[in-house]
Amino acid sequence: MKHSIGIDIGSTTVKVAVLDEAHNILFSDYQRHFADIKGTLGRLVNDAKNKLGDLEIQPTITGSGGLALAKNMEVPF
Repeated sequence: MKHSIGIDIGSTTVKVAVLDEAHNILFSDYQRHFADIKGTLGRLVNDAKNKLGDLEIQPTITGSGGLALAKNMEVPF
């Protein structure tokens, strides 16, 4: 089963949501990033993994700080 992970990187926060194939939210959280976007995103993804286990996911990135990350990771923006 393929799940979706939505990542929103804004000017002050990083938000992460994991959805199943029926678009039910399995995990959702956000944190202020204090200019440490990479570290904050890593913590949120680890929190999701700790709660849900290993999942096959398809990422999508949005937000004012997400364009460069999406290009670098070659994922949809």
